[in-house]
Amino acid sequence: MLNRSVLIVRYQQPFVDWINAVETDIPEIITLEAVRENSTAYLIEVEDEEELDEWLDLNGGLLFEEELEGWYTDPQLWPQDRSATLLKQWCTFELHTMVRVTGGSPLEDDEEDLD
Repeated sequence: MLNRSVLIVRYQQPFVDWINAVETDIPEIITLEAVRENSTAYLIEVEDEEELDEWLDLNGGLLFEEELEGWYTDPQLWPQDRSATLLKQWCTFELHTMVRVTGGSPLEDDEEDLD
């Protein structure tokens, strides 16, 4: 078992509205259903929903920027308000505190071991 929880970030309609307002070169509108097909999951150090609220208050702005950058790398296109408060309006959060590792190989990221 890992000493981390999994946080899944699921977009709400305001996030999708922003995506569609910025992207004018696509032939079709991006839907809420489409963006929810592959939500981002983060490993974070929290044990329950109360700690998650505290974690989001401290890290929500950075998390918001991470999600925005996944769509557009130019910060000029991002909303000026990138606060945890706005993130909580634009997204919902699913917390899983039981994380088990399976498989024989060690966890790694692209640049270094996570051990």
